[in-house]
Amino acid sequence: MSNIVLIGPMGSGKSTVGAALARRLGRPHVDTDHFFVARNGPIPDYFSTYGEEAFRAEEARIVAELLDAPRPSVVSLGGGSVVSAATRALLKTQFVVMLDVTEAQAKARIGDAATRPMLTAGTSAPPIERWKRIYAEREPLYRECADLIVSAAEATIEDRAQTIIEAMRRDR
Repeated sequence: MSNIVLIGPMGSGKSTVGAALARRLGRPHVDTDHFFVARNGPIPDYFSTYGEEAFRAEEARIVAELLDAPRPSVVSLGGGSVVSAATRALLKTQFVVMLDVTEAQAKARIGDAATRPMLTAGTSAPPIERWKRIYAEREPLYRECADLIVSAAEATIEDRAQTIIEAMRRDR
């Protein structure tokens, strides 16, 4: 049995839905951003010290390590994980769910974006404008990797988790 991997843009609820899904399935939940922070310190600090390229390389190593764990888990990936071709190749062997979100929902969820370096680095544009540009760049990659797309328009976190569980049962 493979991992269940949640992908999608910043603010789509990957961490929250991942935790709910893991609880319902009795599986561990691992968030790659949290794992990154535990190993390397705060993401904004790492970004400012080493740059995006080094961050993406370390992120890809962490994703590979977590997807190779012996016990199937629910794994929530950082929004930019799919930019790595190596990560996309690994995702082909997993059950991958894209959590999608509207611009209005993302704006409400990302707040001032102080902890999201991709929304603040090198730009004076409002965070939601940067989010829209990043989403437009990454959306085709999310869709390429996804076995299932679940909208944040689903009424609750539990509804989204249930949609994923039902889809997994159908795919068996």
